[in-house]
Amino acid sequence: MQASGSNLSDDKSPSKLRNRKSNNNNSSSSSSSSSNIKTRQEDAVSDPNSNIVPSEDSKKKWKNWRQRTTFTFLMIGGFMTVIALGPLSIMLMVLCLQVMIYREVISLSSVPKKQRDLPWSRAMNAYFLVCLEYYLYGHNLHRALKRHPWLEAHVQPIFAHHTFISFSLYVIGFVWFVGTLRKGYYRFQMGQFAWTHMALGLVVMQSQYMIENIFEGIFWFFLPIALVIVNDIFAYVFGFFFGRHRLIELSPKKTWEGYIGGGLTTMAFGFLLTALLSDWNFMVCPPNLKTTAFSNVKCDVNPVFVPRAYELPQVLTTLISTLFGRYVTSVTIRPVQFHSLVISAFASLIAPFGGFFASGVKRAFNIKDFGNSIPGHGGVTDRFDCQFIMAAFSHTYYTSFIKISTVTVGSVFSSFLAMNPERQVELYHSIQEYLQTTGSIAAAAADSTDAISAAGVAASAV
Repeated sequence: MQASGSNLSDDKSPSKLRNRKSNNNNSSSSSSSSSNIKTRQEDAVSDPNSNIVPSEDSKKKWKNWRQRTTFTFLMIGGFMTVIALGPLSIMLMVLCLQVMIYREVISLSSVPKKQRDLPWSRAMNAYFLVCLEYYLYGHNLHRALKRHPWLEAHVQPIFAHHTFISFSLYVIGFVWFVGTLRKGYYRFQMGQFAWTHMALGLVVMQSQYMIENIFEGIFWFFLPIALVIVNDIFAYVFGFFFGRHRLIELSPKKTWEGYIGGGLTTMAFGFLLTALLSDWNFMVCPPNLKTTAFSNVKCDVNPVFVPRAYELPQVLTTLISTLFGRYVTSVTIRPVQFHSLVISAFASLIAPFGGFFASGVKRAFNIKDFGNSIPGHGGVTDRFDCQFIMAAFSHTYYTSFIKISTVTVGSVFSSFLAMNPERQVELYHSIQEYLQTTGSIAAAAADSTDAISAAGVAASAV
């Protein structure tokens, strides 16, 4: 009893009470500190105006990193394989992407309950897509066939009225739509009609510039896409490791660190990649449908791909001499490398806003991704949202500042096929007379061809 009483009195001693109070204060302060940290993190998540990127579970973060990285390399490998197979496979790839992205975008506005009462709505969405693809790809196929004159001669009747046929198909769809309008669904149907045409314009029409770029040379198709891919990868890498400050409210995980780091990397990559690809004729020459990466391609390359010597300013020459001990007065650079810096700048600074626009669409429809067809990336639209505006810019820039207007054998022969037989013979004699005058063909050869052409005219007259 005395021992226990002594222990009891010891527990109630002033020093013990002070220690307990101190421990309680420490535990309460630590719990308070952790709760404050938790509160600050929750505030960062809930406050859209906060510039701090909210923290993410480390295990989940690295799992997403591995999955995203794996499928990124798989997509890059598939993309490079398609490029190597040539322009025909690239056109098929772009067509598949157009259809898949169009389907994802159209599905956002679908209302299953109303569409059950309007059974033709999905069919009309597909019909308008087919009409536009027929017009665009028919135009591009005709353009490609101009590099194969004798093949074009056999299919010329098909393309003679291509534009009128395309317009007629659209008018049929328009009449079809008006005929299906139902009372009580007018607003919904008009909204669907507008959404369909917006998707056709933003997705199909813009991505068609990729096809236009192919026929100018695969380089002009490959470079813009590669720059967007590199910018996306390194913006993600810099944001993953160094990202702290939010870039834009629409995309909470986009950071200034990723935006700037990805942009600088893209500029350097574009400058070096252009130098590597400029000596490869498969990339820089306008292709035909049979061209592949293993073909022996020859052409008169655009002068922007030819290296030129540029004189350095005296100040820069002196600086290089001071720093490196070498006296350099000029450097040899391809003009296209300067153009690549402009395209890289657009891919870094402006093209990401195509992705931000897509993020705004997702916020409007309260969805995380456009689909789940690519693990770690979302839908096809999530990966190609920046490519549409990039393709439009690169084509506009190329035609405005780089393209050289030339007359090709294919374009002349296409005009020749559009003439009637009398005009064709008249043109033939004019060309023959000119070649005789310049000595390009012998008179004996001209006499024999005269006899053949006269027989041809007589046969056509009969």
